[in-house]
Order: sequence, then structure tokens, then C-alpha cells
Amino acid sequence: MGKFRLKVIFFTIVSIVLILSGCSAGKEAGTVGADGKKVVIRMANLVSDNNFLHTGYKKFKEVAEKESNGQIEVQIYNNGTLTPSEDMEYEMLQTGVLDVVTNAGFVVASNAHAPSYSIFDVPFLFSNEEEMYKLTDGEYGEILKKDLEEKSNAYFLGTFSIGSFAIANNKHEVREPSDLKGLKIRSTTTPLQAGTIAAMGANPTPISYGEIFTSLQQGTIDGVQTTTPLIHADRFYEVADNLTLTRHFPLPHILMVNKDFYDGLTDELKRVVDKAANKQIKYARELAVKAEKKAIEGMEKKGVKVVELTPEELELFKKSVQPAIDKNIDRVGKENYETALKLLGKTE
Repeated sequence: MGKFRLKVIFFTIVSIVLILSGCSAGKEAGTVGADGKKVVIRMANLVSDNNFLHTGYKKFKEVAEKESNGQIEVQIYNNGTLTPSEDMEYEMLQTGVLDVVTNAGFVVASNAHAPSYSIFDVPFLFSNEEEMYKLTDGEYGEILKKDLEEKSNAYFLGTFSIGSFAIANNKHEVREPSDLKGLKIRSTTTPLQAGTIAAMGANPTPISYGEIFTSLQQGTIDGVQTTTPLIHADRFYEVADNLTLTRHFPLPHILMVNKDFYDGLTDELKRVVDKAANKQIKYARELAVKAEKKAIEGMEKKGVKVVELTPEELELFKKSVQPAIDKNIDRVGKENYETALKLLGKTE
């Protein structure tokens, strides 16, 4: 029996056990916790316990347990011990195996069939994370909430970035799109992400995240596009020591709570969950800024050639990706895209 099949069987069994363990909780709206009994919130992520994403989860746990005077117990399953992928994580949230999770924006867009979440994959739409938060914390955030609520069994609690995209490769320095010509760059299969790296001149190569390091070693790929904290944490720089800080996408994580779970809580416990979510989001945003700075400095110390693009060089990259935007904007929705541009003050 293959390892993958064994993993699926294991995760299925664990899921059934967790579902059954929660069956005694009241299901009527506003009743869970009214009797004073302990309420368990299950969270999961794919990272190790020293990763800044997990540190943000611990902030949720700290606040929820304190504000509820111990009535809420938050159980965090980290390091992929409960779920091997964000796609499965999303499904576990939908079915109630998990109560609160964060997923990358493109994972939500794909699994919930919610086009508004593809806005984060429009290259160079955001000059920095603050511009992204201007959207998610404001009027566009209402679009995100509505889209998720209508198309899934989850509520939108907020957004935070886990870093901005850069391009690492093991061939040569990249300062303009022509330098990427012929390079095999690992990308997700998301049309805008794959289309963006292709428009820049590279060959987008879909490889599972867990295979990136080995693929770089073996020459299956020449580079990868992902966030600087991930390039640093997963040591991709050891086999791809040319890093270009293009910052063409942010990588937002969407904090969500299962609808049935949330609706069942008393009003007081709902307020606790809301407060814990707000604290986690604020803290996670601060952690991401520090993680990005630490990652870049750490890689420079290891001898990585880090390229900070000049305004003129950056403009070349921005111009190169316009065909990818034009071709795939229907995946975001023209109305969503125009709304985002208007709110950011970037309409022509």
C-alpha cells in the first residue's frame, strides 16, 4: 500500500474521530457554551512550531482562553500532523473537523469558487502590504465576506500577509524580464500566478511544494517564485542563491471560522472569538514584517546575491505582466478588479 494512500486513510480516521468527539456540542444557534461547559476550538496548519505563522495561531489561543476565563480550549495541530495540504485543511473547515483555519487567498479562491479572492494574484496590484490591508479592511473586505459566506460553510474573519513574492534561481542574476528567458521556475497552477511568471519570460513549472528543494538540486527546475520568508525558512536559497525582490504578489492568509460552529456559540463566546481573531490578525501582520526583514538579512549573510530592483527595472517587470492580467482578469471578475483599482486610487 502506498504512503499517500496510508496518509489519506490515517487522516480520514482522525477526521471521523474528531467529528464524533464534537457531536455532544449543542447545535442550536446561541446555545453552545450556555451551560458553562468547555468549548473546544480546533485549528491546524502545515508549519513547524517555530514558524511565525504558528506563532500567530498561538496568539489566538492565548486571547480566546484568557477572555473566556478558560471555558474555551484551543487545540492547535501544527506541522501538518492533522492535514497534509491547505486544500484538505479547507475541506476540514467546511465539514467541521476544524473550527478555525487560515488559508492562502488562492486556495480559498479555488476551493470556494470565490473569484473576489483572486484579486491577490493580480501582479503588482499592491505596492506594499498596507495597500492590501486598505482593501481587505475596507469596502472590498465586504465583498470578500459576502463571497465566502455565499459559497462556503465559513465566515471571513480577516486577512494578514505572510510575505511578498520574490524569484530565486540557481543560474544567474535577474534584473529584468529578459534574464528569466528559458528558466524553469516553479509556480502553482493558479492561472494568474503561472501566467505572470510566463509573461515575465520564464517557463512556469508546476511541482508540489514538498518537492521544490530536491527539484532545484536535480535541475528539474531552475528556480521558484514564493515569499522571502518561505525561501529562507525552507532553505531554498541553498540551492538557488540568486534572489530578486520583485514583490509581484503578496501572499495573504485568510482567517476563517466554520459557520455552524460560530452560529452555535453564545453571543459572549462569539465576542471572544472575534476578539481573538482581531488580535491574531494584528499580531500576525507585525510578525510578517519582521520575518521578511529577517529572511532577507539572513540570506545575505549566507552569501545569497539579493537584487533590489531600481524603479526603472521594476517598471520593466510591471509592463511585462500586463498580458497575463488581460488574459485572466475574468477569474477575478471585471467588476471586482475595477472596484479594487478605484479603492486603491489606481484607475486611469
